[in-house]
Amino acid sequence: MRKFFLVIAITVLAASIGLAQSTTVTKTSNPQPIPNMGHAPARPDGIGRLDLRVFDQDGNPIKGAEAKLSSKRPGGFLCESWNTTDANGVAVLPPLHIGTLKLVVKARGYQTQVVNVASADLDQPVKVTLSRK
Repeated sequence: MRKFFLVIAITVLAASIGLAQSTTVTKTSNPQPIPNMGHAPARPDGIGRLDLRVFDQDGNPIKGAEAKLSSKRPGGFLCESWNTTDANGVAVLPPLHIGTLKLVVKARGYQTQVVNVASADLDQPVKVTLSRK
């Protein structure tokens, strides 16, 4: 009987410690904006990074959109980087040497979009709206 009460006391103590350490996640009506992770190159053929935001026609983020950025550089060099959007419709592509940029974005159920991107535009998130097929 004594062991039974000891086990109960330990269980109650462990549960109360777990409750005291729990954190509460609160949904707010004004979520914090997602920080810009893009970077325009400082000079021709410099290194830059694309921060992409993909939405549908209603402004909803598209998860799982595949993005591929091709950069044709002087001397015939080609650099490519790619990534897939998260639940917020955001994909930050790995840095690459910037030349003439072509962005291809595709997602299941949507028409593929091809966008020519100016290197100076990489300073801000590049927003792409996809249309349903």
